[in-house]
Amino acid sequence: MSLSRAVARLGYPAGSFTRSVSRPPTLRRAAPAFRIKRDQRRLLTVKHDPSLSYVPDVGVIVDKIRRCIPTANVGALHQQFYGLFRVLGEEGKDKPTAPPLKEQEIHDALSVLAVSGRHHDLDMVVKILVDLPMLCGVEVGVKVYNVILRGLITNGNPQTIFNWLMNMPQKPKNMTPTLLQWHMFFEWCAESGLTGVLHHSVSKMHRSGRRPTIKTFEILFSALFDTGAPIKKIYDALDIMEQTSLTYDENFAKLLYDGFIKLGIADRAQEMKDNYWKRFSKRSRTTDPKMIEWTESIEREAENKGIAAAVTLCKSLQRDGFKLTPHTLTLLIRRTHRLDHLRYAEAELHLKASIIQWAILISNAVRIGDLTGALSIYEESKSTGITPGTPLVHPLVNALCTTSSTLDDVAIDRALELYKDLAEAAPITQLKQELQPPGRRHSSGPDANLFNILFRAFGASKNVKKYFPIAFSLLEDMEARNVELNSPMAVSSLAIVVMRCASSFDDALTAYKRICKRPDAPRLDAKGYQAILHTLTQLSFGDHETLPSVWHYFEVVKDMQKAGVEITAPVYTILLRHLALLSAELPPEERDALAAAVRRAHDHLTLDPSFTPDTVLWNQLMDSYQRVGLFAEAYRVWETLFITGRFNQASVAIIIDACGFANAWPMAAQVCLKLTKLGFKFNLRTWNTWIECMCRVGKLDDALKVVCLEMGKDQPNIAPDVNTVKVLLSFAARTNQQDEVMDRIKRYLPQLWHTLPSELDGYFIRERGTAADPK
Repeated sequence: MSLSRAVARLGYPAGSFTRSVSRPPTLRRAAPAFRIKRDQRRLLTVKHDPSLSYVPDVGVIVDKIRRCIPTANVGALHQQFYGLFRVLGEEGKDKPTAPPLKEQEIHDALSVLAVSGRHHDLDMVVKILVDLPMLCGVEVGVKVYNVILRGLITNGNPQTIFNWLMNMPQKPKNMTPTLLQWHMFFEWCAESGLTGVLHHSVSKMHRSGRRPTIKTFEILFSALFDTGAPIKKIYDALDIMEQTSLTYDENFAKLLYDGFIKLGIADRAQEMKDNYWKRFSKRSRTTDPKMIEWTESIEREAENKGIAAAVTLCKSLQRDGFKLTPHTLTLLIRRTHRLDHLRYAEAELHLKASIIQWAILISNAVRIGDLTGALSIYEESKSTGITPGTPLVHPLVNALCTTSSTLDDVAIDRALELYKDLAEAAPITQLKQELQPPGRRHSSGPDANLFNILFRAFGASKNVKKYFPIAFSLLEDMEARNVELNSPMAVSSLAIVVMRCASSFDDALTAYKRICKRPDAPRLDAKGYQAILHTLTQLSFGDHETLPSVWHYFEVVKDMQKAGVEITAPVYTILLRHLALLSAELPPEERDALAAAVRRAHDHLTLDPSFTPDTVLWNQLMDSYQRVGLFAEAYRVWETLFITGRFNQASVAIIIDACGFANAWPMAAQVCLKLTKLGFKFNLRTWNTWIECMCRVGKLDDALKVVCLEMGKDQPNIAPDVNTVKVLLSFAARTNQQDEVMDRIKRYLPQLWHTLPSELDGYFIRERGTAADPK
């Protein structure tokens, strides 16, 4: 059913679908007349027979899942799997159930979801992986992750693929992505011409627990040569390669030489080959083919068959001449985070772990999200006599201050304890005796990276005044250790600490300039400036300065322009988004000042000749206007977007939401009809916004009718979901009509009804439904 017909239907309901909600007379005349089809009239008026209620059955649900897969009906697939999880969960309480699906069927379903690739699709993928043994009797392994990866590659969003691979250690089975999986992604990037993504991903892949190999860099450099990349990009890639432990390879040297010939710059080919030789030829390397084969087989055995099998292999290889060394322990525990594995290998092979092996365990534990376990391993390392060092402390401090779910005083204080351990292990008096060179980035104690992390944590803390003196104490320690504050983000973080301790916007701006404009301070980059701007929006000083100061904000923006930093959309969205959020917190008498601030931000945006706003920014401006009560201005922004054809789904959802809050039903209907003429189709979020708009202007019965009979009927992957029901219930509660709403949902959308949780926003669904179901 088209949107225009859906709008037209709302004027004169033909039957009593639910008890009408009282509405102003003007709202009843807002939409044109319509005729209801005979079959739909039957749906509205037929008496409900409880015996026809949909009763979920595993076999029925599984059959529907099988039918959804060939048609790639993602919306239905979500509903059926939610229903299957619920039914299997209930049956599993009484007795174990046989897996209802085959492994290949699960693979096909996962492929469909991965190809769709939306956030909630990938959430469903993870849910399926968690319950994989129950669903098909198979444990999670490399095979199923390969299926998902191929689907994501078909979807074609490189950021989604990269994020999936990087986060695999925290997904079911805590698996490190294999080299083959990374190379599948890299080869796709190369074929797609995404050399920038490829370059970035190669530089970050080690954080997933998998290090790049010569083959990895062959893919990267071949892609750079094939796309005619600038010479600087090629040397940047060589810089990334130098950060690895790779050694000189003659075949790779030939690839570099031939690549420069391919680029038509033969005079630079030998120069590049010589540069590669100079950087890598002096690295120690194993040239004995047998030793290379042994080490690779040990590491492969540990990853594929476990620590016990790998230790047994080591003992077997000893008879062939293999010599055990501390590096053997590294091969054995490179993929594990379990302390008992290290202890077992030490005992069986009579080896003693060094800081390197302990650091590997800690890093692996952090990588899979087990911070408690990582801290326990650290304490155990100290008890065995290992001196705290940067490899042990850095991943823990980073996890405490940047990746923990909540950054609170406990996390920061624990990070400071670790810093103290490291500082005491490398006292300043000892460093002075070692005569460290000036400007040294890394020290044998705390280094620049560690200080940067701590400063950022202080700036983000809710209790910033507590850490203000500690920050300056760390600065003194940095100077004593001859460690430079050379990171733009570290400078901005330190400035944020001082700004948040200021007493007025003037003081905050002065603090920012005092820290960031020192002659010896590194220049702020775009991220540094954006952090400063974000902080300015969060500041509030008593009753006299509660709103963000637009003037002070754009003084910093002027500094950005003078420094030659490109002005981009986030510069404006940071301010506009915060003003929009404030509208829900401030009393009505302060709305005028907030509206004036949005207008001034709009003026700056309009008068900036160096910047052209994108759709995302216009959407944010429109949303900010509607949230501060300036519907007319919001609608003007919408008209600009509509006329220029630069609107998207988010734009439509925002203006429909604005119409609902402004009680402007005729305007909402007009927006919908114009979009229909263009052939524009709502996505699920926009449909839900449309339903909310109808409810907000007093059309609950019409909204329920649209949900049950119209929503997504001509869109295979669009169907009402739990959020749709939440919207209906929230407005039905105002007139005590929740039971009526849920009766209609259960009657007309039984599959959706059976996927709903037992309770939604205080309304208990399942208990009512269970009592009504025939046994």
